[in-house]
Amino acid sequence: MGRLEGIREILMAHHAAGRLPPSASKGGERETLLREFLTKVFPPPFRFGTGAIIDQSGQTSGQLDIVAEFPFFPSFPTPGAAERLYLAESVSFVVEVKSDLIAQWSQVEETGKALIPLRRLWHGHLNFLGGSLEIVDASTSRIPFVAVGFKGHKSLDALQRRLQETPESQRPDAVLVLESGAYVGLLTKSHAMGAAGLFSFCVDAAYFATNVLTAHPDFTGYFRNDEAAGMGGNN
Repeated sequence: MGRLEGIREILMAHHAAGRLPPSASKGGERETLLREFLTKVFPPPFRFGTGAIIDQSGQTSGQLDIVAEFPFFPSFPTPGAAERLYLAESVSFVVEVKSDLIAQWSQVEETGKALIPLRRLWHGHLNFLGGSLEIVDASTSRIPFVAVGFKGHKSLDALQRRLQETPESQRPDAVLVLESGAYVGLLTKSHAMGAAGLFSFCVDAAYFATNVLTAHPDFTGYFRNDEAAGMGGNN
């Protein structure tokens, strides 16, 4: 865990060094820092970007800090900008990045309120759950939502209490505080502190990114709702 402890300290040092720029600039630097970390942790097929997600009902998430894509489905770039439009089925998980989770928890809840209702539609897929493969027929699933704060709760008890007090419709599935290393993953029932917390975050991120091993998404709804999706109809 020595390597991970060093990485955690470096991330916090970069956060401390970035305190002077204006708030909007600091936010962008924090997101870029964590995005670059994830890009180096995961192999090249996985892409981490920023932008908005839309599902087949036409619901949108609004701008998101970090969007992790499955490596085998499309997303659409914005010409001349870094932001992308992601189809819900192309997204494996989302990360909200905050400077201080305690002070900015209401912003995490707002992101959850917009993101959690979105649904991914599948004709069928293989799912890895509980150490075994499961064949799943036509189904829907929501997008896992992770909150990461550079500063925040200093103990697992405090972090778990915060999650319990948050309405399910706004609650992230996992939370990491880099300063203390406190990590709680609700979907995987994992929790850890220090370097082990950062490791657990990486392990759960890998689970979110690979738990759908092979899938056949149902994209037909986007064409039926192309006007609501903002993709434009035939001219």
